[in-house]
Amino acid sequence: MMRVRGAAIVLAMLMAALAAAVAATVFADQQRWSRTVEYRRDSVQAEALVMAGVQWARQILDDDGRRSTIDHLGEPWALTLPPIPLDNGEIRGEIVDAQGRLNVNALSGANAERQRMRIAALFAQRGQSAASLDAIADWIDADSVARPAGAEDAYYAAQSAAGLAANTPMLRVAEIAAVRGVTPQILSAVAPFLSALPAGTPLNVNTAPPEVLAALLDNPGQEKVAQLVADRAKTPYQSIADFRARLPEGVALADDSALSVKSDYFYVTVEARQGATTARARALLQRGGTEWPLVAWQVVE
Repeated sequence: MMRVRGAAIVLAMLMAALAAAVAATVFADQQRWSRTVEYRRDSVQAEALVMAGVQWARQILDDDGRRSTIDHLGEPWALTLPPIPLDNGEIRGEIVDAQGRLNVNALSGANAERQRMRIAALFAQRGQSAASLDAIADWIDADSVARPAGAEDAYYAAQSAAGLAANTPMLRVAEIAAVRGVTPQILSAVAPFLSALPAGTPLNVNTAPPEVLAALLDNPGQEKVAQLVADRAKTPYQSIADFRARLPEGVALADDSALSVKSDYFYVTVEARQGATTARARALLQRGGTEWPLVAWQVVE
């Protein structure tokens, strides 16, 4: 009898332990499920916020285009949106003039040699070799004839990760990472000063950073470029003739083709945080005509 009672007690203890283990497992599963739902909710909200931020940028640029005949860094669109606190997170954003950068797609087509000289000057001042410019031009042009230091299908097909030359204009500057001779070091050094726009799109001298201005001019020197930027900040250029007239003494501009004081293409970056999740949207907007700026491309990460 004592043995039966002892076995019953042991069995009861085992059942209690099993019940406790099941309860703990169910509780842990509920906690994981709750965290998963919360994370997914925050992720969806963060993505919705950054997409709304791109729409905000379209509105800003549309308003500016209706009010102004030139574009410069003193306008509202050029002000970086600082982190704005939100319930359970924050949002920030910025608009950058894509036409304040050197256009890699201009390496092929009309005025390609002039653009090559400008981009080569940029590479040099950033401490990088310009040897890959032939290969970048080959990547963009429509033919299959390789330039002296370039590369076409035969080169890319022979690589371990076989491929072909794009033979079409780039949509994003990051594409040059796939080009022969372009290393991560080169890309990080020059990418902030390059754009990928339709060939023939002019460069805005009102928004070009000092590095790009230096690439446009003949032997300007850092002090003269700084003088140029300071003067521009006080009074933006009203025309390319105005830009030429206000160049510092001793600074020359050999060719003012494909230069402008107004822009139609802008890069937008919006970042949002909700709880422990973050999202980022990057887009290229095209402004023009009476319609809202078009989204040329958009990436949400």
